[in-house]
Amino acid sequence: MKNSLASTALSLASALSLFALSACGGASNGVPSGASALQNAASVSHSTGTVNLGGEYAGPFDDNAYGKGKGSAFYAQQGDSTGGVLSINYGSTTVTASVSQVVNGSTVTGTTVGGSGSLYCSFSTTAVWNAKKHTLKGSYLAVYGCSGEQGTFTLKQQCYFKGQGSEDIRPDGGGHPC
Repeated sequence: MKNSLASTALSLASALSLFALSACGGASNGVPSGASALQNAASVSHSTGTVNLGGEYAGPFDDNAYGKGKGSAFYAQQGDSTGGVLSINYGSTTVTASVSQVVNGSTVTGTTVGGSGSLYCSFSTTAVWNAKKHTLKGSYLAVYGCSGEQGTFTLKQQCYFKGQGSEDIRPDGGGHPC
């Protein structure tokens, strides 16, 4: 069941990312640039030295507009690029978002587009990967819509996606494949 959930979430993440890419342009012959990379993200080895952030995550969010919430995310990775789907439950409100990030050493920066109901906004995000704790700890700030909204998060990797032929081997206590 867990592998089925992860597979469904990865498919949803790819679909949402492809939708976001096609909406932003860069398409050639109807296929968004980077689409093949997203589709193959789970089956390609990562470049040397790049942290594998692909996997399932969960953890707390603290937002100046919504308050405290509980988030879950599913990220796929290709090389230094990672992205996926993020969902945050703030009690009676659930915010869903599409995430696109770049990994540079232990620093992760990118854009999150999400919202609730008919209100959608873009956020600039930055986080630091802690390899010992398997956490992404960071912050976000609205850059379009949701004026002034900002917050912090700590997402703990529950398991990681290991692609075919991947050499991603983690030490004992270093997480497990999804």
